[in-house]
Amino acid sequence: MAIKKEKKQRILTLVDAGIPAGEVAKEEGVSKGTIYAWLRKRKAEGKEDTAGTLEQIKKQLQVLSKRKPTEAVSRKIAMLSAALARLERSHDKAQRAKEKSLTKPFITDITSNEEANTLRGRALLGEFGELYLYQREFLSCNDQFRLVLKSRQIGFSYVAALDALIAAVAGRNQLFLSASEEQALILMRYVEHWAGRMGIVFSTDKDNEKRLSNGAIIKAMANNFRTVQGFTGDIWMDEFAWYQNPKKIWLAFVPSIGAVQGRLTILSTPFEENSLFYDLVTDEEKYYMFTRFRIDIYRAMADGLKFDLETMRALFDADTWASAYECQFIDDESALFTVGLIKSCVDPDLRYYSPPKSAVLFSGFDIGRSAHRSALAALLLTEHSRRYELCKMEVLTKASFDEQRMLIDQFMTLHPLAQIRIDRTGIGMDLAEGMAKRYKKRAKGVHFTATAKEAMALNLKKMFEDQTITIPNDPLLIADIHAIKRKAGARGFLYDSKQNEHGHADRFWALALAASHVAAIERTTKKGGRGFVIRN
Repeated sequence: MAIKKEKKQRILTLVDAGIPAGEVAKEEGVSKGTIYAWLRKRKAEGKEDTAGTLEQIKKQLQVLSKRKPTEAVSRKIAMLSAALARLERSHDKAQRAKEKSLTKPFITDITSNEEANTLRGRALLGEFGELYLYQREFLSCNDQFRLVLKSRQIGFSYVAALDALIAAVAGRNQLFLSASEEQALILMRYVEHWAGRMGIVFSTDKDNEKRLSNGAIIKAMANNFRTVQGFTGDIWMDEFAWYQNPKKIWLAFVPSIGAVQGRLTILSTPFEENSLFYDLVTDEEKYYMFTRFRIDIYRAMADGLKFDLETMRALFDADTWASAYECQFIDDESALFTVGLIKSCVDPDLRYYSPPKSAVLFSGFDIGRSAHRSALAALLLTEHSRRYELCKMEVLTKASFDEQRMLIDQFMTLHPLAQIRIDRTGIGMDLAEGMAKRYKKRAKGVHFTATAKEAMALNLKKMFEDQTITIPNDPLLIADIHAIKRKAGARGFLYDSKQNEHGHADRFWALALAASHVAAIERTTKKGGRGFVIRN
């Protein structure tokens, strides 16, 4: 039997207002399948209208209010009233967002410069090197406020450097702020790369500063809220989620771009949910001025990026993979090391380095082969701070045992006072025993039993809590540390990362092995031993 047009419209109105289709179907005596078919047909015809729906609900309420107040009529009035309130809230929110968009700040069209416009066009055509679709989309966007939530290893720093160079050709100063000095220098090397391809010669050419013949400057440095004060031009916040003081940076750069209509571009892989970057990404009503880009590894591959997905996913635990490549924010719910605890021991100015031969180093080596990475971490007790500083972190992917042996040999030869503890579990037994024979008292194998892992994990956590350790602002290391969970096992608690089929927090366990020396030293000292002498 055909359903009357008025009844069909009433049903669609209720569903539009957010009332579940199953509930409406039961109330109106139709099937859910019929309702879904109507919705699909209407969507295909493009006839959805929120404002019209509001008016239809109001008219239906007027009609029902004049009827005899039976139980059925009362139920329909209650349903429609709830739907009306829900739709009005949604409509008001949409109207406020629309009004805000009308007052969006003036967008400076930097491509009005003929030379810059020509370079951009040639770059988009691939004359200076191939760009993927998501890179071209970003390069084509001249909006004043841009926000990029991205995967690692997709070449966004590459295209950001190109965009900044073109803007400098147009006469605008460019400032890159990065999570670390090392990342800042990587961006500048990309700037040099593009300048070489475009035939642009710098009048000043330093590692962290380039000046063009038109006077425009491109600078790059580790993030520091003091560095942006007094700067005028375009600002790039690279890996913003990993900044030590993001709110101070935020307060410092707003005046810098306001007076000169500078562009602000924020790009980062995700990190913690309780952060300014998370708010910028998710609160589109408050931060309505941003044009947003989201490129996870799957979107990048769909646009042509060559990436060995199966192999790379096997090298990470599930949480780290989701954060690094799927643009998922992480939380602290079950982490042994909270984000705040890790950050308290991060030194943004610290970079990995090779200490002198006279240095006493405490190191750890976590072994991997076909699935896992192998990692070597080394700690140095600094005389000025009395903290253990993570000076080295070497990571090998799918390395043969000969390559791993060579890495340890080079390290132990270069640092004759270094001591090393090596994971001797399973495949690591032969390598650990060989190194123990070769370096005698300097090398020792450690079997990764549940008890040993618990002791190492809790010892490292205590060092973080006591702030007796310092690490660089290395996102992959931080993600590995945060990935460790405390889980109940059959005979006690287990400490490990959330596994995918091959996952393992290799950097964490290399660091935990290195830090286990510290616990041994403290035990020796308490028993009246001499401990060791700090050497510089």
